[in-house]
Amino acid sequence: MKTILVPTDGSVAAEKAIDLALDLAEKHGTSITLMHVLLRDKEPNELLRLPELAAANEDVVHALRALAETPKIQRSAQDLMSAPNAPDRPAPEELLRTLGAYVLDRASSRVRSRGVAVDVLDIADGAAAPAIAAAAKTQAADTIVMGMRGLRQIEAVAFGSVSQEVCRSVDCTCVAVH
Repeated sequence: MKTILVPTDGSVAAEKAIDLALDLAEKHGTSITLMHVLLRDKEPNELLRLPELAAANEDVVHALRALAETPKIQRSAQDLMSAPNAPDRPAPEELLRTLGAYVLDRASSRVRSRGVAVDVLDIADGAAAPAIAAAAKTQAADTIVMGMRGLRQIEAVAFGSVSQEVCRSVDCTCVAVH
């Protein structure tokens, strides 16, 4: 084991994945590569539930709270079918990038505090699973440790999860942490 890729969205499951990756890195003397994919599919209320978000930046929290109070975007049935995970109150890219930088900074601080070498990739954009698979290939990761999202049952059955899609699309070892 040489490189452990840890995609993080800042969720509780992602934090547990970082802990497991740290244990593996310490045991095998490897480094950790952190990545984040913009959370374009998340509602402001979901983003506000990220652990320790209040420490991020008061402007981020304020912007997310204001966005959560805006009216939902009305979407047609065709829009709902073509983009079922699109939020009804999408956050602006600049806000998502600020949030992503916070998530990565917090994760890299945790890794460094344990004395493990860490590399932080640039924030990715697009669909999460293909972005993670591409990063795994580019970074020659031999292990991916990632959190599992708590999708609603119907979404998990109909569309699968990011961690499932990543595990199906890469050639390296994948560990999904719940």
